[in-house]
Amino acid sequence: MRIIPTLSVLAIAVDRVVGLETRELFHFSTSVDIENSALRPDGSLLLTTFDQGRLYILNPSVPNPEAELVAALPGATALCGIAAIDTDKFAVIGGIRGNYSYTNETIYTVDFSTNPTNPTIKVVSQIPNAIMLNGMAALPAHPHVVLAGDARLGAVFRIDTDIGNAEIAFKDPLLAAPSNASTPIGVNGLKIAGGYMYFTNTAREVFARVPIDGFGQKICEIEVIAALNDADSYNWDDFVVLEGHDVAYLAQPDNAIAQVSLDGEQNIIVGGGDDHKTLSTSLLVESVGGDYSLVNGLVGDSYCITPP
Repeated sequence: MRIIPTLSVLAIAVDRVVGLETRELFHFSTSVDIENSALRPDGSLLLTTFDQGRLYILNPSVPNPEAELVAALPGATALCGIAAIDTDKFAVIGGIRGNYSYTNETIYTVDFSTNPTNPTIKVVSQIPNAIMLNGMAALPAHPHVVLAGDARLGAVFRIDTDIGNAEIAFKDPLLAAPSNASTPIGVNGLKIAGGYMYFTNTAREVFARVPIDGFGQKICEIEVIAALNDADSYNWDDFVVLEGHDVAYLAQPDNAIAQVSLDGEQNIIVGGGDDHKTLSTSLLVESVGGDYSLVNGLVGDSYCITPP
């Protein structure tokens, strides 16, 4: 999470890391804590925030775009993870934010499928034994079922958004923060690709994956892919994995995006150093005609990427 009043767009070729023109898309009148993002089928960005449970939408493709309020989700002061669970339908995590903990941890659905401008919003599950739900992803074989990481419990919850059932799918020490961590955030970003659940652990400064079955059950031990270089300057947050290319792109707050191959090699490809424009905790990817566009969901930046 970072406080970002401005949304901008930037295009670069990652294999050359050449910056092109940047233009401001939208400027919030006040600072807004944007946490996570998702793409709608029309290319609009859904933005979860710590702004009294408000969900915003922004369409970067229209002239003079503005972030518009979709809804303030009931019973939440902060929204975290978001995942597509059907065509133009999303699951969203929300709760009442405390000090590295939440109460009233809730899973909502936001469904635009019948009305693209006025979605149907439902509370589908409340999870009293959760402490700090963060990243979330839908199971490819059963997209109405989502996995959500709990950064304090060191656990992954499995939630059926059709019937509301929620249970712990598995726990592991590598999902938790060390007991002496100054920032007690364990599992953070979470994605599912190619039979694996990928995740970042902010406190342990690692990017890792674990094989899962079609129902989200852990079937083997966790594999640490990479440990963060320069952990004094950065941490790892959200990310995207490109299936078939053996590469991931990780948000590296405060000011960088890293490319990490699945053999552990890592390089900063955007920002870093004294850069004060690249602010990122949430990343998305679009594929159009075989070309990839990496979208910085936090600030609306878009990067043309050529995977290795």
